[in-house]
Amino acid sequence: MPCFILFWGWMTPSGFAQDDDVAISRVWKVSIEGNETFEDIVIKNVISNEAPSPLKKLIFWKMVGHRLNENEVKRDVIRIERFYQRRGFDDVRVSYRIEELNKTWRKEVIFEIIENAPIRIRSVDFTLSVSDRDSAFIKTNDEINELKNDLPFKTGQRYETANKSEIEGRLVGLFKNQGFPYAQSTIQANVDSSAKTADVTFLNELGPRARFDSVLVENADNFEEKYVVRETGIKRGHVFSERKIRDAQREVFSHHMLRFALVSIPDQPKDSTINVLIRVREMPQRSVELLGGIGNLTRLDDGFADAYKLFRGQASWTHRNVRGRGERFNITGRASAIEQRLSMNYLFPYLYNTKSSLNISPFWEHKLEPSYEIYRGGATTSFLYQYSSNFTSAVSYEYSQNNETTQNSQVSLPDSIVAYNVSSFNMNAYYTKNFRRGREGWSLQPFWDLSGLFGESSFSFQKAGLDTRKFTMLTDYLVLAKRLNFAGIYYSKQDSLPSDVRIYNGGTNSVRGWNRHELGPKRAILNEDGAFDRYVPIGGRATLSFTAELRLDLSDLLKRFGIAVFLDGGQVWRNFMSMGTTPLQYGAGGGFRYQSPIGPIRIDIAYKLNPTDEDLRIYQGVNYGSAWNRWGLHFSIGQAF
Repeated sequence: MPCFILFWGWMTPSGFAQDDDVAISRVWKVSIEGNETFEDIVIKNVISNEAPSPLKKLIFWKMVGHRLNENEVKRDVIRIERFYQRRGFDDVRVSYRIEELNKTWRKEVIFEIIENAPIRIRSVDFTLSVSDRDSAFIKTNDEINELKNDLPFKTGQRYETANKSEIEGRLVGLFKNQGFPYAQSTIQANVDSSAKTADVTFLNELGPRARFDSVLVENADNFEEKYVVRETGIKRGHVFSERKIRDAQREVFSHHMLRFALVSIPDQPKDSTINVLIRVREMPQRSVELLGGIGNLTRLDDGFADAYKLFRGQASWTHRNVRGRGERFNITGRASAIEQRLSMNYLFPYLYNTKSSLNISPFWEHKLEPSYEIYRGGATTSFLYQYSSNFTSAVSYEYSQNNETTQNSQVSLPDSIVAYNVSSFNMNAYYTKNFRRGREGWSLQPFWDLSGLFGESSFSFQKAGLDTRKFTMLTDYLVLAKRLNFAGIYYSKQDSLPSDVRIYNGGTNSVRGWNRHELGPKRAILNEDGAFDRYVPIGGRATLSFTAELRLDLSDLLKRFGIAVFLDGGQVWRNFMSMGTTPLQYGAGGGFRYQSPIGPIRIDIAYKLNPTDEDLRIYQGVNYGSAWNRWGLHFSIGQAF
């Protein structure tokens, strides 16, 4: 028999009752009271309940925040108690209360803490169990003695069991790096709860000190095992070190021939020798890669007739195992409206150790810049040395033949063609610390160019510069990114230098508001009738630029979206003498970011705060420009820096 059910109630257009009608309570604020030892933010990181972010609170048209669940609040009480107990407060007492705020559904959860007295360390004992043969080594080892004198558990400090595993791990890691692969460390404590004291003992069983023996390789088909072993840097007879195992893992895994690599110590007798096992999975020996992208708009007043200039492409063919030794050969061609380049690269990944490599790269290039056009052909040889994951340096030598045409109708064509060669040594380095790109840390990247050092180049000059970047997380959603860049040609044997050698600034990744290379000195280009046509940049011998950018993640409001506001500044000077006469120029603006699978898609618009007449296309008092000349629009994939 059919059955009919009648529903009665106010429904939204989508057919579901709104949260406001059922008045679901939500956590709007979380407060901590009575805590003296730990800050609020530390305690809030260990509980489940949390207040909505300031961005979410802006969504006034819907109820935001965690739904209030009193059972979860009670669990948070237990979490806070355990947090304190593991840090020496065995008698901590935690309670809670819930208060109503300006709306009935907005609740404040308040945790009240009574810490009471903690347990403190009364005595510390450090014992080592080691063979007679290795005891002399232990007594004279500076690292072990320094650690014994600087143990985290000290007399008078709180006895924190939360640190126990970390300290045991530090001890084991130290002993393993000194050649003891089977070392074990245990921390034991005799706790007197009534007296609030603890007697701590460090028990260390080191086992035999060992040396490396065999290095075994599994699943190497095309890449010969001896070259895989060579990449580890492990030598038979060297003293065992866990640090060497980690370095070997990094070196082997980063090899271009291998898709996957795992360095491990297999089961074996615990004696004075250690065998190492490497499991690998190879990359295809040959591959083809096709890439496409979108560059930057030229000028806003140019319209979109030249939209094809936005697109760029790249194709490459790679052979990863030349001569069966893991050497890599690559042919790459890339093209855009500004640049076309064909290059070949031959990489020797191992020169005299795993950290060193050699790259030989012949190339042909054509560039069409606003003020000049150039054809270049030559070769670059680069020696790279990676001291650590944070520090890399390179020394390279380039020789090229160049044919440059100056874009200046005021100069007759034969005189505007400059044929010259470049013979240049380049030294550069890259150093980072606590670096997480786009979020925190800092980096330094200096360079030094020496051209025509022995008089073999058409132009003899010396150039140096430095790029430094710093990222600071102000909150979980807000990052302050800063960049300072300067460079200069501080010596030149000739009074004038080709356009391609000079220094330029401005563009998508430098001083926005100005387009590519357009910051700094310019010259007027006249048409065939002698009337003004446009300005083109001429570059200079010194430049400085800076950027300060605030990046705000809007994922709570719009998934994957973010915004940024920035202030850029900089200048290009004809020479060092003019630095005091030409002021810095500034651009300010903002933009949108979208975190796509291929990287952040960025759209920025910037406003020139103090443009020159040349920037505004004013020639001999006549304005040939428009209001758009004060603006720069930039579109790219990837952050500005």
